[in-house]
Amino acid sequence: MPESLNLLDRDPISFGGDPAFFRGQDVLVTGAAGTIGSALVRALRHAGVSVRGVDRRSADEVDLQGDLCDAAFLKTVLNGQSIIFHAAALKHVDRAELDPDLAWSVNRDLVRQICTARPLGSRLLFVSTDKAAFPLGVMGQSKREAEEIVQSSGSQGTALVVRFPNILGSSDSVLPIWVNQLALGQPLTLTDPKATRWFLTESEAIDLLLAVCARGKSGGVYVPQLGEPVSMNALLQRFLAANERPQHPVEITGLRPGEKQHEVLFEHPPGSSSEIFGVGLDRPDREA
Repeated sequence: MPESLNLLDRDPISFGGDPAFFRGQDVLVTGAAGTIGSALVRALRHAGVSVRGVDRRSADEVDLQGDLCDAAFLKTVLNGQSIIFHAAALKHVDRAELDPDLAWSVNRDLVRQICTARPLGSRLLFVSTDKAAFPLGVMGQSKREAEEIVQSSGSQGTALVVRFPNILGSSDSVLPIWVNQLALGQPLTLTDPKATRWFLTESEAIDLLLAVCARGKSGGVYVPQLGEPVSMNALLQRFLAANERPQHPVEITGLRPGEKQHEVLFEHPPGSSSEIFGVGLDRPDREA
């Protein structure tokens, strides 16, 4: 797979996260079998942090396997945790449209339960998505309501929201799909050549989470300031050039239900300044 930053045509971004900050604290990571959750667990363990990973699926990073939507299991998981990174979610737009009840249950209702059941004084960081800014489909709408729930839960302890863009190379994202299609000799699929998206690499995403969780304050939504969005057609052409297949066939499939042609990161651009370099604060609704 080509180097991600070459495909994005930019320099790496550093937000100043330091996993060593969390030494001596009991850290929980939900969604620990996913791309971001597993990478976060590995980064914390490498720094000598006491971290527990939880997920419905089995993985090396998962210490506790079970359904967080089960109240008894959730209570057991949260007990004694001082830092909670909540990365578990139903993340795919098309799946959320096909199973909206599951999307609302996982993306919103579970967040409310975590905000209520977490230990008093604990620090909670909720991983949201750019699709929550002016949401169109079920996935964005459920995550937007979850953002508001977290923002209003500061009486329980510090409550933080980070709004992620796309993570280049994450499971089921466009890059591994293209790699697989190229290997099979199939046309590469592109929903809309005019579509634009923002991207972080996996390592940049972990750096962002660590920085915000360590230094952030309850209130607004933390959003990386990434400049201009990436043209999906340009990303595709760079991918083909990097693989020395510039004439490989491409199939335009059209946007799926719930997808936008152009994602946005801020509902109130360009946001206000935050404590973290390269990260802005989208204004809370109550201040709009």
